[in-house]
Amino acid sequence: MSNVIIFGAGLYGHKYALDCLQKGDNILYFVDNDSAKHGTACTLEPAGGGAEMSFNILHPNALLKTEFDKVVVATHTGFNEVVAQLLEQGIAPHKIDRSYTEHNVWARKVFLQNFATLAKERNLEGNCAEVGVYRGDFARHINASFPEKILYLMDTFEGFAAIDLQNENKGAQNIGAGHFANTSVELVLSKMPHVQRCVVRKGWFPDTARGLEDERFCFVSLDTDLHDPILAGLEFFYPRLVNGGVILVDDYFSTGYVGVKQAVDCFAAKMRISVAPIGDNGGVILIKRG
Repeated sequence: MSNVIIFGAGLYGHKYALDCLQKGDNILYFVDNDSAKHGTACTLEPAGGGAEMSFNILHPNALLKTEFDKVVVATHTGFNEVVAQLLEQGIAPHKIDRSYTEHNVWARKVFLQNFATLAKERNLEGNCAEVGVYRGDFARHINASFPEKILYLMDTFEGFAAIDLQNENKGAQNIGAGHFANTSVELVLSKMPHVQRCVVRKGWFPDTARGLEDERFCFVSLDTDLHDPILAGLEFFYPRLVNGGVILVDDYFSTGYVGVKQAVDCFAAKMRISVAPIGDNGGVILIKRG
């Protein structure tokens, strides 16, 4: 049995914590960089039933005061930043378990790079967009992969909007408005390799798409986690994709954000199109065919 600390108290952290429990590991507590979560608790419902288990969420500095076998990096967003943070804190490299997320982050990046190569070979016109930018980690790769195209960055930059939580399940509603608010336009733009090609549209989607009705797109990332903005994103962007263009939707296989799959399946059935996984354990794509 290993004594484990989970870095990341979001839904991915929940998932990875349940995996640890199934393996027989002993979870000591969670840590997170979001100060709003410090002093709160993360509640898990073990697979197959059993009593709920509650774990404290602490500041990452708590790691320095605790004896543990490994800290599991359980966040896709800022994955490299978190690993660097742990190393700067003096955590021994062999105690940093990045295996849970490393493959998923790598798979998504490789998919994007390969699609960008095909898009260039096929001379796909249209620009790029991401709805649900958060801290800009995936947007950075979009910007790098399509340096010649405009990248529209659409986000509230203030976390979930309350209106988008109305049709969600209890788990998502409990997260509450403002979740993912620890970001800013300045932070996101500081990560962009071709910032001159970026156009920020701050606010609630689909309001942020106004004025782009005549725009064409070759690649769009929808990463809003919630049913309503995912469905709105599909309804706006799919008709504006060029033939061969792609919409990537994150969290389709999430057991927490179940509204994502519902939105994608509803739209795909209406349009009579198929979706396909990209191998990162979360995302699917929709390809535009003429």
